[in-house]
Amino acid sequence: MTEGPNTHDVTTREGFATAAAPLERLLLSVSYGVLHSWDLAADAVQSALLKGWRYRHSVKDVDSFKPWLVRIAINESKNMMRRGFTVELVYALPEKYRLPVILFYFEDMAVADIAKALDIPQGTVISHLHRGRARLREELKDYYE
Repeated sequence: MTEGPNTHDVTTREGFATAAAPLERLLLSVSYGVLHSWDLAADAVQSALLKGWRYRHSVKDVDSFKPWLVRIAINESKNMMRRGFTVELVYALPEKYRLPVILFYFEDMAVADIAKALDIPQGTVISHLHRGRARLREELKDYYE
């Protein structure tokens, strides 16, 4: 990358920080536009900056840095929104499906432990997980297409 008075080698720590710092307000605004929450937007921006740093070598040239980083922030914001949307849907499941799904996916409990905690057979836990996933898949099919 060519160095000039208004350009930075974004592959170095100092260059990346210098190029990214003036964009933070823009990134926050863009993320807020997707998430409608300043707290979540701030988290998305931090995640975008970390991802940007991790993949900084994929920037084609200094002029593409700004749109590249904005695109990362938008994608991170959309990912956060999807995760939040999915969690809302999990909490909307009937309790017999919701509890096994939460314990299995959010708390990393084994099927045997879930069966003990809920005082139901392991086969029932497995079928409730299957049916809960099927309901979530049906709810999310239009959202992810």
